[in-house]
Amino acid sequence: MTTELTQVEKDKLVGETRDLVARAEGILITTEMENTQAATLTATLKGEIKRRKGILAPTKAALDASKAAYNGLVSMMIDPLDEAVKIITVKIGGYVQAENARRAQLQAIEDAKVAELQRKEDERVAKLQAKAELSGKPIPEVAPRIIPQRTVAAVTAPNGTSYVEYWSAEVISIMDLCDAIADGQADLDCVTGNMPYLNGLAKLKKVEGVMLPGVIGKKRIGTTQR
Repeated sequence: MTTELTQVEKDKLVGETRDLVARAEGILITTEMENTQAATLTATLKGEIKRRKGILAPTKAALDASKAAYNGLVSMMIDPLDEAVKIITVKIGGYVQAENARRAQLQAIEDAKVAELQRKEDERVAKLQAKAELSGKPIPEVAPRIIPQRTVAAVTAPNGTSYVEYWSAEVISIMDLCDAIADGQADLDCVTGNMPYLNGLAKLKKVEGVMLPGVIGKKRIGTTQR
């Protein structure tokens, strides 16, 4: 069986699809008979979906096989290299972070030294001016010498690369976060409902209306063919 639809077949299916969708969109259900007709159309559409999946099955099988083969090659040839890059990147990041922290400590020591030297220089000039004032001599117009700042450079990235900071958050207490939202300290967007769990709970409880504080159960009616 061919895995490719001809253009004529594709055009025919597209046209039929438009017609079926138009019929679905045009349905108005106000009577039981119209409801039955709608259910019949639903069964027709589901049957057509099944038929078309059968038509497309060879194409899907070929694509799945091709995708599986490609994924196998990726798993053997690409993924290990990606993992190696991640390992090295983590090591580089650890070194840069630790080394920059060490250099930041050195910078703090240098800043303290410069501040002390500047204080002594300011004090020296102030003493000269005070001494001149006490002796009745003209006060010298001497400005304190500015002590040059000593900068400890951060780790330099190798040529062709750059270091990027990535920030992330970790919730260590969902209760504290919820309390912060209730108190107005955090935005409501900080949390989202666990919908798979809540949907399962609604299916279990079968309650329309308030199911939990801030959560309501809802029911909708669908159809299934026997």
